[in-house]
Amino acid sequence: MVERWQQIRRLHQAGAEVTDIARKLGTSRPTVYRYKDLTEPPEFGQHRRRGSVLDPWVPYILKRWEEGCRNGSELYREIQEQGYSHSESNVGRLVAELRRSDGLTPDSSGRHSAASDAGARAPGTRHIVSLFLRRPERLTEEQAGYLKRLRASDEAIGAAYELSQRFVEMIRDLGGERLEEWLAQAESCEAPALRRFAASLRTDLAAVRAGLTESWNNGPVEGFIHKLKLVKRQGYGRANIDLLKARVMAA
Repeated sequence: MVERWQQIRRLHQAGAEVTDIARKLGTSRPTVYRYKDLTEPPEFGQHRRRGSVLDPWVPYILKRWEEGCRNGSELYREIQEQGYSHSESNVGRLVAELRRSDGLTPDSSGRHSAASDAGARAPGTRHIVSLFLRRPERLTEEQAGYLKRLRASDEAIGAAYELSQRFVEMIRDLGGERLEEWLAQAESCEAPALRRFAASLRTDLAAVRAGLTESWNNGPVEGFIHKLKLVKRQGYGRANIDLLKARVMAA
């Protein structure tokens, strides 16, 4: 253990990155991350370094990093759901170190690109959501390939994609009769976000079913409400109800 610590410290002080040290010594990134800042050799069964509040989640963050997630805010939200209750800056420092380790540099937009991959970068969360909801025939070849790799990387992601596509189809086709079957499958899905979404639909099930079945909507009503608010604001709060009524009727 002492010899391993010495090797890690020597390479780290020489400027080697975490990924390179782990590869060279045949150890894991969490081990390198844990040992590189120790000023004294670790004793068997314990570490002299004061543990970081982020340490329990480092293996998960590294796993998600290897899966292609490069968004620090997204990683922060994910470990929050697992019980992490400290500052996002701790995650940001680790992500910054991982970016340096993997040769990632910030571009002018504030995102990060892989220097070794001609500027290719992982899509952000919102972009991935839009791909999940887009018609397959409207995807570019690159987008379709990315989704295929993403779905193949995790069974829960694959199930979430299929359920997302089916829900969008219900909206387009007014297929409310399929709602109950969809809810049952979503509630047993491994993706927590879909389970929460299904639970929220249950709270107003009749309205959701009507929205997925009936061809009419409250669009015209909302239009008139918007018009009424516009006329009211034009009076700067000084118009009484009679003047407001006259203006609306005249309009």
